[in-house]
Amino acid sequence: MIYGGKNVGSTGDGLRSLLSKVTSGFMSLRGSPSELWKAYLLKFLDSYSYFSFSIIFTLFLSADFGFSDVEAGTLYGAWGAFITIYGLVAGFIVDNLGVARSLQIGFLLSLLSRIFIFLTTSRAALLFNVCILLPLGNCLGIPVLTTGIRRYTNETNRGFSFGLFYCVMNLSALISGPAVDMLTIWYRGSDALREAGGEGHDSGREGSWSLTSYRAIILTGIIANFIACMVTFTMREIKVNTAAANSDDERDGHEYSNGSPSVRVSTFVPAKASLWKILRETASTKSFWRFLVVCLITLNVRMIFRHLDATLPKYLVREFGDDIPKGTIYAINPALIIILVPLVAAATTGVDPLLMIHHGSYISAASVFFLVFSTSIWSCILFVTVLSIGEAVWSPRLYEYTMKISKEGREGTYMALSSAPLFLAKLPVGFLSGLLLEKYCPEEGPRESKTMWLIIGSLTASSPVIMTILWPYLSKDDSDTAKYVELTTHETCSIETPYEDQSSNRKK
Repeated sequence: MIYGGKNVGSTGDGLRSLLSKVTSGFMSLRGSPSELWKAYLLKFLDSYSYFSFSIIFTLFLSADFGFSDVEAGTLYGAWGAFITIYGLVAGFIVDNLGVARSLQIGFLLSLLSRIFIFLTTSRAALLFNVCILLPLGNCLGIPVLTTGIRRYTNETNRGFSFGLFYCVMNLSALISGPAVDMLTIWYRGSDALREAGGEGHDSGREGSWSLTSYRAIILTGIIANFIACMVTFTMREIKVNTAAANSDDERDGHEYSNGSPSVRVSTFVPAKASLWKILRETASTKSFWRFLVVCLITLNVRMIFRHLDATLPKYLVREFGDDIPKGTIYAINPALIIILVPLVAAATTGVDPLLMIHHGSYISAASVFFLVFSTSIWSCILFVTVLSIGEAVWSPRLYEYTMKISKEGREGTYMALSSAPLFLAKLPVGFLSGLLLEKYCPEEGPRESKTMWLIIGSLTASSPVIMTILWPYLSKDDSDTAKYVELTTHETCSIETPYEDQSSNRKK
């Protein structure tokens, strides 16, 4: 049937084919070990704690502790920078301790830090937790879970699993947005403190604690973090073998999740080595250096998400008032990601991840210019919408690209090094955010917000442009690319042994 110049029947067939691919993707996860689903649950809980805090981070520092825009932005950046600094060492720790033990330590540190931040009125105590304890917990969270997803999947379902992993993260972000609105618009905290303070909250004086709306949001993150801690102590240190059992003897020596003969689960014992040996081994491959260049080039387009946390909330409050549903506008991003990522992942499974990163970054970079052309709620909505479309195209594939070139047993190091440019750049970006807000979008006085977003947009657009210029180098395939260190039972039994054979020796 032809309608409006389009073949409607072909469009319907294409949609059915796409939905069929999504269904097949979920079916490919049948028989997966329980650790995969626990990893998704931990991702949800950890991401909720992270997003709900990051949305109100700079607002909380200014309202409850009296920090200026530049000070609050710089502290936001320092938080991310310290995650990187600790993460570089943590990558080595993860490779030696394994996923399960690293998650237990990380979530426990995060829980303690969030409790201290919730209770304190001291700037010194706040700085200790934001710059030391919380980053230590964070660096053993999301990067470790990413490694876990690789260990708990096989080559046939890994691409879809990472897409779903990204959706779970955005589901938590979707919930955190309205939660922030509920507690910052409907729940007012102490009326006396609100009347005394700026931007709708208390004056930031030390020694006067009150359950302000921002502290109430932190409390919800503590609850999620506590549940996550409990889950981590049920995790096993395992990996999935892709090969099916070839004999009854081989089958008897392994655990089959849900009785599926195509998914064999074995204990994964980390291949321990010194920090310098791991770094030397990693740096010796050509593909690693090309991968590092990709991470550096995409830095500016990835930084737009930091402005989504650090710059957009204050911009919305100052341009449109305290009752602007900033959390709901923020939630447009995860809502679209949840819808689009499975579709894009299913439709582009066979497309090279680097190609998706290249094209998707152009879409994300273009989104900022809606705020350059107009200061309105609709321009904010369009900014978040287009940004989300681009993110759905490229961001999940960056996970896949990282895991594609990393060696098995060294994923922690690769994830730490891949995250390093992003989080180290948080410090200057946080400072820049505060500086731009004070100069172009102050709490009081004339504003030139369009100029602020023009500066941010120009920096963001540099990423896809540079990637285009360097594409011949970036797309070159090295002989060592994607060569994984396969640790198999019959080759190195001291590294990988059947889970049930060692279960009696595991610590309770």
